[in-house]
Amino acid sequence: MEKAPTGNFLLVAAIDFGTAYSGYALSFKSNPMKIQTNQGWNAGSKMLISHKTPTCVLLNPQQQFDSFGYDAENKYANLLEDGKHQGWMFFRRFKMILHNIQVLLKRP
Repeated sequence: MEKAPTGNFLLVAAIDFGTAYSGYALSFKSNPMKIQTNQGWNAGSKMLISHKTPTCVLLNPQQQFDSFGYDAENKYANLLEDGKHQGWMFFRRFKMILHNIQVLLKRP
């Protein structure tokens, strides 16, 4: 087990990288019991507000990160509507696929 790093940290952050949805929380050293979460991601037509966002990612044609969550869903939907989606890569609910690949790689 690795020893936790020591130092003069200002905050602690936690990421919930879920199978379907993801979120985060953080607290500052000055008030560690005041835990803050995202105030809300806007979904679709921006009428729905959620504390979590879909676990999906959009890569541009150069295979570089473009967006995550609702932003990725909305942008890819717009690209599809305009017929400009060729070369873009949209991945949804990929957490368990990554986990299964990791398990396979660890097999003797």
